[in-house]
Amino acid sequence: MNDKFEQRFEIEKLLGSGLIKMDMLCEEYRAYIKQQLTEDKLAKSTVDNRGYTLDRVKIELGALYARDIKTIDITRYLNEMYNPKTGEGAARSRDVHRGHLTYLFKYALQQGYVEGINPAEPCLIIGNKRVMKRHTIEGWNAIYNAAPYWLQNAMDLAVLILQRRSDLCDIKFSDIKDGHIKLIQKKSRRHDSAYIEIEVTPELAKVIQRCKADNVLSPYLIHRVPNKRTKAAIDTGNHRTYITPAFLSRAFKEVRDSINAYPDYASEEQPGIHQGKALGSKLYKRKFGESATTMAGHSSVEMTNFYEEDPDDIQWRKAVPKLSLKTDLKR
Repeated sequence: MNDKFEQRFEIEKLLGSGLIKMDMLCEEYRAYIKQQLTEDKLAKSTVDNRGYTLDRVKIELGALYARDIKTIDITRYLNEMYNPKTGEGAARSRDVHRGHLTYLFKYALQQGYVEGINPAEPCLIIGNKRVMKRHTIEGWNAIYNAAPYWLQNAMDLAVLILQRRSDLCDIKFSDIKDGHIKLIQKKSRRHDSAYIEIEVTPELAKVIQRCKADNVLSPYLIHRVPNKRTKAAIDTGNHRTYITPAFLSRAFKEVRDSINAYPDYASEEQPGIHQGKALGSKLYKRKFGESATTMAGHSSVEMTNFYEEDPDDIQWRKAVPKLSLKTDLKR
């Protein structure tokens, strides 16, 4: 107990003098962005991605005081991910971490934990663009044929209704009402293009029926029973059959790589599950001569009306899946 009191006294003394170590700053900032999530100011995917950076920062820089962190410290940290002098590592990962650190120290500046400039701002931005290529019908079908049952369902939904992986993972059977899937897209929810009512066509109904056919009790269309559950998964409060967007991407990648679906593509060019949306959009436009803008949740003009406060005022945009999985994917 004496040790606990001493530790608390030390923390209060440090905070009173404006000093805070990086591990404590990371946890305080984590709580802050989680609060922003509850207020719909940040998307869950954004909070999760910044959380991964915070975990790594705690390991690498956690014992240092925030006021002592200099640009050179952050540069050395970033160079472990990608060294611009040698070209070794993942440049995009470095840029993402730099961006997250910029937000972290912006918060620290606002709280008075650091003074002067944001030490992450001057760090070099590599700016390498994604070079990921698009799926071919042949490659997509090869992955599909080797995929487990639940992943096949996810792939069919990705092509048919053109949603981001986070929105695919969150669709529940209870979202299907009056012959439509009512979907609120996370990344678009500040625009009226976020509220989409997707008609359950006969083709889509077949996929939904296959989602039910495994007799697994789950509230989610895309689901699986995990071999084991980690404490982190339990702490999220999600149903045990819930599939996270990150797991969906990893599972797809494992199947893709195991069959070498795209032998002519470099590692950074290999398309993921998200590119299924692009494949579906391309097939849609090729067949019907128009873009599936409404269903994809895209908007050419940012909308100013946001009707979250009163559900009765929400303007649901209607969308109809028109592709045939058998015909258009040549199965």
